[in-house]
Amino acid sequence: MADAPPSAWRALAAACAVPLAAGENLRGETAFGEAIDGGWLSYVQPDVGKWGGITGCRRVARRAAMRGVTLCPHWLGGGIGLGASLHLLAAMGTAGSYAEVDANPNPLREEVFPLTLLGGSANAGDAPGIGVEPDLLRLQAYRVAMR
Repeated sequence: MADAPPSAWRALAAACAVPLAAGENLRGETAFGEAIDGGWLSYVQPDVGKWGGITGCRRVARRAAMRGVTLCPHWLGGGIGLGASLHLLAAMGTAGSYAEVDANPNPLREEVFPLTLLGGSANAGDAPGIGVEPDLLRLQAYRVAMR
């Protein structure tokens, strides 16, 4: 339904008692603008790895904040992207914002950016940049030789 016209999304939102969340597969400011400004989206889920990086997703977050749409960065990959998503959220989110964190085992997330949740909150760390400094020796077991 990602390619559905805005009228279809508005109709779905009007017929559904559950607030809608979307955005992990949207590309470009125009698409995010239509979703946010359309009034049907309650949670916007930009993915820093799929479109725009932190800079593009920051613009999406600002627009969402202006329209009262909750920021919920989407990330279901390794630790570097999770660190980027959490720092985007820490910089641009509001008290009602959330981070989507995959609960499936993922050594390239757990070994690179170990995350401890306490009372539903996570600490993004205070290291420079996105707070991720991969320990390459620790990741040696996941190395793939290219031929």
